[in-house]
Amino acid sequence: MRIMRRAFTLIELLVVIAIIGLLLAVIIPALSSAKEQAYRIICRNNIRQQCLGVILFAEENNGKVPDPGDGYWFWDVSFWCTNQISEASGIDHKVYFCPSNPRKKSDDARYWQYEWVFGWGVPLNAPLSLRDESVLTEAQQKNYYRVLSYIYMLDRLNPNGTSRLPQQLQTGEDAVWISKIPDLTNAPSTIMIMDAVISDRNRWNFTEIQTGGAYPAFGIADTTNHLSRRTLVNPAGNSTSREPSGGNIGYADGHCEWRAFNRMDYRLDFGQWFWW
Repeated sequence: MRIMRRAFTLIELLVVIAIIGLLLAVIIPALSSAKEQAYRIICRNNIRQQCLGVILFAEENNGKVPDPGDGYWFWDVSFWCTNQISEASGIDHKVYFCPSNPRKKSDDARYWQYEWVFGWGVPLNAPLSLRDESVLTEAQQKNYYRVLSYIYMLDRLNPNGTSRLPQQLQTGEDAVWISKIPDLTNAPSTIMIMDAVISDRNRWNFTEIQTGGAYPAFGIADTTNHLSRRTLVNPAGNSTSREPSGGNIGYADGHCEWRAFNRMDYRLDFGQWFWW
């Protein structure tokens, strides 16, 4: 007996394609959301380990935290500072970068060895491999700084020992910069290290910040960690950005919490706006 096989009609095929399209429309955002949730967990652990390194260093140095150096922004941290944190806590360089940041990568010397790369005499328009830092003296480690994707709230001192950081925030709050952990009146509420949530001097550009060192040097605009899918449009209506979803914040007692962006405000104008 001959068995007749019935083929799909065009309409049936179009229905199947439409169903697949609908399923993909549901699944892809869910996968993206799950990926970002995983990034938040990794990021939170990164910050917690860095905070622990600072605390362990302070315990061996009369309560003093490591000197972050004299970089321009709060994610500019000296080679020496990160080396001391890594030695104290046993972490590697990957921990100093948020996995959700689309541009800053731990194995790109343009960020991890930022100030050092200018002396290499090589093009800077592509990722650079890391070099052996064992050739650097302690003085060089203290002079060179890295560009991380986390903000350090450690005090930055002038040669005379006074702070060169503003003592009041844009919100009117007193700034708390950490020099010695035992001097803190409330370590559990004192921010030590947190996600970089930055913008131009406005409330809409968080993704194409071109006034930092990375843009003139590499042609790469700075951007905020943990961007959401929500689009922000500038007042002129001719460019867009993405709104941050929030950031992880690590405190001086070592714990770390997520803070949603709707609970943040720009608290510091330091060339750009820094939000927490």
